Amino acid sequence: MVITAIFLVSLLLILICLVLYSSINTDEDDYWDPDELLSSGSVHNFSGTFELMCGLPHFSSEDITKRLSEVYSSSPALGRYFRSAEVISFSNESSTVIYQLVFSVPPSTEGFMENNMNPDFIRNILRQNIYDEDSLNPETSECDTLRLDPTSLT
Repeated sequence: MVITAIFLVSLLLILICLVLYSSINTDEDDYWDPDELLSSGSVHNFSGTFELMCGLPHFSSEDITKRLSEVYSSSPALGRYFRSAEVISFSNESSTVIYQLVFSVPPSTEGFMENNMNPDFIRNILRQNIYDEDSLNPETSECDTLRLDPTSLT
């Protein structure tokens, strides 16, 4: 009986501690205001190029812009900072795309520009998405969907 009472009291204390800890500790990254970021942050542009695996006439710059927007707006690391994607130049003959991304970055936070806005990091988010798509749909032909060449990202 005494052992059961000690066990129940210990369990109750653990539950109380967990409840109090979760209500007191809040993660700032979980609560952010996009309007505040737009008004107080600065704009950071990123330009890059890549090649399509198969440049067909039915792929347009709007399709590529939509794909880039989907990739970066759904990124856990950069989604909240992403504002827009734009295709600067696109040629079906060479299948080369020149694009520009626009991000709103918070006012000077330590290491943010060196880590999150690092050109390699931004490029690798798109590269990882390309590899993920290829592994999820290996049976689709290169020319059936908008497929990007991961080795051509610059």
